[in-house]
Amino acid sequence: MTAEQRRAHESLDRDLIRVLAHPSRVHALHILNRRVASPKELAPEVGETVGNMAYHVRQLEQAGYVELVRTEPRRGAKEHFYRATKAAVFSAEEWALVPHPLQARIVGMQLKETGKMLSRSLESGAFERRPTRHHSLNEFTLDEAGFNAIMDLLDSTMERAEEIAAQSAERMLASDAPLERIPTFVSLIGAERDK
Repeated sequence: MTAEQRRAHESLDRDLIRVLAHPSRVHALHILNRRVASPKELAPEVGETVGNMAYHVRQLEQAGYVELVRTEPRRGAKEHFYRATKAAVFSAEEWALVPHPLQARIVGMQLKETGKMLSRSLESGAFERRPTRHHSLNEFTLDEAGFNAIMDLLDSTMERAEEIAAQSAERMLASDAPLERIPTFVSLIGAERDK
């Protein structure tokens, strides 16, 4: 590791450990990447008290992960509403620098959220509402080159999905007539399975 890589690693480690080492912060950031919310709204979803959630959101704000977008008066006080400015998404290079215990915590939270979204979609009937929805599960035995090629494909697919989502958001903002808003989740998982 070069001196520059070591400095980047140490800087990323400090930032991640300070901000994302607590699972409640990762969970809150995940929610704030989808919508604007206040600590009071986040608290029951994340499983924290309002006071603790306000503290976690302040930590995210100080680190530049979220920003205040508005305040609303509430019984002599103000309720603060935030949105994410950074995603809890890492490039392959950044992810390699994340300490392994933190990687496990972040992946665990994402898988838990994926399970919740899928369960709600199935229970409500939304999953089968559109015939163009997609679900697949495949198991392969691959060599190293094949494994890496599939992981690259999944990375590029998610990057393209993010581009499509951004284009869709622009169309919805620019349209004079209201366009249907379809709440959508995409989960791509590729990993070595247990032998």
